[in-house]
Amino acid sequence: MRIVRPGEKLTNKELRFFAEMAGRAYVNDPVHSYATKNPRRRVRFVSHFMMERLHTSNGEDYIYIDDKNRGICVWRKAHNEYGVLDFLKCADWLYLYWYWPNTLRTLSAYAPLDVHVFSEDTYIISPVFVDPDCQGMGIATELIKAGMNDLGEMGFKFGLEAQDEKNVKFYEKLGFEVTDRAYYKKGNITHYYMVRDNDSKK
Repeated sequence: MRIVRPGEKLTNKELRFFAEMAGRAYVNDPVHSYATKNPRRRVRFVSHFMMERLHTSNGEDYIYIDDKNRGICVWRKAHNEYGVLDFLKCADWLYLYWYWPNTLRTLSAYAPLDVHVFSEDTYIISPVFVDPDCQGMGIATELIKAGMNDLGEMGFKFGLEAQDEKNVKFYEKLGFEVTDRAYYKKGNITHYYMVRDNDSKK
């Protein structure tokens, strides 16, 4: 497993590789399904959108990568929010401007989220995904557990936001609990806030 720590960076080629993987992995995500109805257009949009996310995390966050590049998990400090300036630093913002209706719908669906529900000593998963051809092999679980082990030793708690009930059940198996919810009525999307205590503190 490869770990990219704060201060270290992935290359733009690597970022693009994982962004394209995210486009395929998130094709049925509730937020993106609402924001971009056409599946083919959705894959392209999500790839550009995720390139922004990964570009912002690059050098700032802990990034765990499967040893065969089949999946990735980003751990970000809960109160280290994504901002407009972060988006402008990545060239893909031009593509998101081209997809501006989809971008606005996506951002509006995420608007109910407020990371300040998490304590400042929390790292959140943002995001985690696996190549669709390799899902069900325990890759995401391995990446998440590795992050919890390392960050737990540093004294941090863990959190995440999920929009799919299937994902909620997956995280519950890893010890996460739903502590709050936010609802986006227009898209009929429920955001679940989930936290997990640090076992090393017990």
